[in-house]
Amino acid sequence: MNSQFFLSGSSVLTVVFAMGGAWPLLALSFLVMMVGIWLADREQIAAQAPETLAMFVQDERPLLPLDYFQGEQLLWYQAGTPVYRILQAQDTTWELVGNEGEVPFENGMIRVVPGLLYRQRPDS
Repeated sequence: MNSQFFLSGSSVLTVVFAMGGAWPLLALSFLVMMVGIWLADREQIAAQAPETLAMFVQDERPLLPLDYFQGEQLLWYQAGTPVYRILQAQDTTWELVGNEGEVPFENGMIRVVPGLLYRQRPDS
C-alpha cells in the first residue's frame, strides 16, 4: 500500500462520517490521514538521490561571509567575490586549502563564501 491509498481513504472517510453525523469517527479518518502523510514522507526520502539526502542530514559548518575577515594576498575573483590566500580574524590566521568538494573537509577548517575551505595556521 502506498500513501495515496491512505490519503484518498481518509478523504472518503471524512466525507462519509461528516455527512452521517458520526463526529467521533472523524478521529479515525484523522488517524488514517496521519498514516498517509507518514508514508508519503518515507516515499519521498526513498526517492531522493543519496547526495540530496546527505545535504539534509550532514553536520556542516556554516558558510561564513568575508565580512568577518581581513584578507591578504588577493589571488583572483570567484563569483564576484575576492579570493585571498590568507584570512585574518582577530588573532587567528586562516590559509586557503581549496574549493569545497575538491578537498576533504576536516576538523579545524572553515567554509567561506564562495565555497572555499580555509585551514587555521598552526602559528596562530
